[in-house]
Parts: sequence; C-alpha cells; structure tokens
Amino acid sequence: MPDQPLIRNLKEGESFQGFLLAQEAVYKVSTKGSEYLELKLSDASGDLKAFLWDLRAIEGDMEAIRADVFVRLKGAVTSYNGRLQLRLDKVRFAADAEIADFSAFFPVSARPVPEMLAEMDGFIESVKDPWIRRLLTDLFVADGTLRAAFALAPAAKSMHHAYLGGLLEHTLSVMGMAERACAHYRDLNRDLVMAGVLLHDVGKTAELSYQRSFGYTDAGNLLGHITLEAQWIDQAVGKIPAFPEELRLQILHIVLSHHGHLEFGSPVLPKTPEALVVHYLDDLDGKLEVMFRARQDEDSGGSWSPFSRALDRMIYRRRWPSMGAEGDPVQN
Repeated sequence: MPDQPLIRNLKEGESFQGFLLAQEAVYKVSTKGSEYLELKLSDASGDLKAFLWDLRAIEGDMEAIRADVFVRLKGAVTSYNGRLQLRLDKVRFAADAEIADFSAFFPVSARPVPEMLAEMDGFIESVKDPWIRRLLTDLFVADGTLRAAFALAPAAKSMHHAYLGGLLEHTLSVMGMAERACAHYRDLNRDLVMAGVLLHDVGKTAELSYQRSFGYTDAGNLLGHITLEAQWIDQAVGKIPAFPEELRLQILHIVLSHHGHLEFGSPVLPKTPEALVVHYLDDLDGKLEVMFRARQDEDSGGSWSPFSRALDRMIYRRRWPSMGAEGDPVQN
C-alpha cells in the first residue's frame, strides 16, 4: 500500500489522495436533479462515506466503479452531522495489480489468530462431558475448513466485531465471561454453557461474505446463521453414535434462543439457565464492543459519539480514570 494516511487518522480540512476499497458504490440523483456518486470506502483502520458531485471527474469507465473494487481518488476531508466524509475531486477504478498489500484494506482483529485458536482449543479440552467434547472437537478441530472460516469471519456486517477474526474474538470474549458466570452460579452446567457459546454464532461463517466488503451470502439472506448452525449441529450429532437426545435438544435450544427475543430472530425464548446466560453474555459483549469503539474516538468530535444505530443512542465518551493499587489515577 502506498504511503497514505489511514482513515482513522484523517482530520477535517485535510486533503486525501490514495487507494481505498469501495465497500459500496451507488449512483444517486440529488434533489436538484443532478446525478452523483456515493461511496462507502474502507481501509484496515475503518470506513467513511465519500461523495463525487460531478461525474465528469470519473476517470475511465463509470461502470467499473462498483462495490468490492479498489479505487484511486483525490479529495478533501469534510464532516456532516459529526461524521467525517470525503468530498471527491477525482476517482478512478484501480486494478488489483496496483495494490501491493491487500491486508492494508481489511479491518482485522488486534489479536493474532494462532493465539486465539490455541485459546479456543484450550476451552474445548477443558470440557469434561465426553459427548460435548466430541461434538466440539469434530466441528472446530477436525473440520479444517470450518476451523479456518471460524478464524477468519467477522462477527457481523457492521454492528459489532466487524473485522476479520472478529467472530473468533467475540466468541472467546463471551467464553471468558461465561467461565466466570459458571464459577459464580454453581447450578449452571459449565460444559453446556461453553458448548452454547462456541456454537451460537458458528453459522455466521456461511451467513456473511467477507472476501472483500462485508455482506450477506445467499444462504445468509435466505436462511440466516441460526438456521444454518442448527442444521450443522444436527448433522454433526448424527455422526456420533448414541449421542444423547436430551443433550442434543439442550444444545440446540441454546443456539435457537440466543438472540433472546422472537422479534430479534430467535424462534424460541431462552427456557433454561444455560440458554439465558448465553443470551445475555452474547448481548453484553456485542454492545460493549460498540461502546468501546465509540469511546476510542473521543479526541475527535467532543464528549458524545454520533448516533449509534446499533444501540439506538449516542455514547458518552469522556472517561473517569481508574485508580491503581496505590490510589494513583491509571489511564485506560
């Protein structure tokens, strides 16, 4: 990638020239009747909207400017409703051969994938129930294709952990909280909770497309990740002789109910303690990730974040310092 500023480092009033990935590209008509181009552009640090108001500034074929292609552009950084955007002066299609390092354009987890996979394997090995451990091993260890996809996929298109490796990072975060919850609530079946956490979003490996921009596959749009993973679990269970039917039902119930509400896509409500804890910890981790991400931008835009569609509110970004062991403030 040529030497150019990252999206997260852009400041209002600066100029920008370089390559970015077009996640979205739509030709629209303004209220005055003139056609313009609206883009959603990204690099590994984030994304922002861009607008080209004069289509004569497109160099080359207009039809080549579309979603999932690289573009070279020149413009100025402006803001609208507290969000930075680009006002473009020039834009053209950029062939893949012009891009030296594809990884510079895709947001990725800050945690190394081998480290996260080793942590996942440790959780699986800690499961004492032989049926559950066999099921998890068959899916996440023995199935190399699923394992690789699970390590690569984002956790969502845009809501939370929307970066490569985000699904595995989110799952491990929920597992860490689940471990503490099970130690506190001794009546919880720890192995069942861990199975539910590992399995609750595995269908997103097929629901989401993430080769370039993040979107939904045909299977994702038609079936959704809950249906997909329920099918996979049933298929995997069917290959394990004498797998207990009661255990199959309990695991499937956690997966089917983990969204917690019928209107949010779960066909059933959580009706076991294990299903309830998986739902709330999953929900908590996703929402906290959105808040933490909003707070990271506290130096640009004042005390409040722009309105978050994920949480249906603005986020207060000012922090109160934590206190160290000696009572001294600690910078978070």
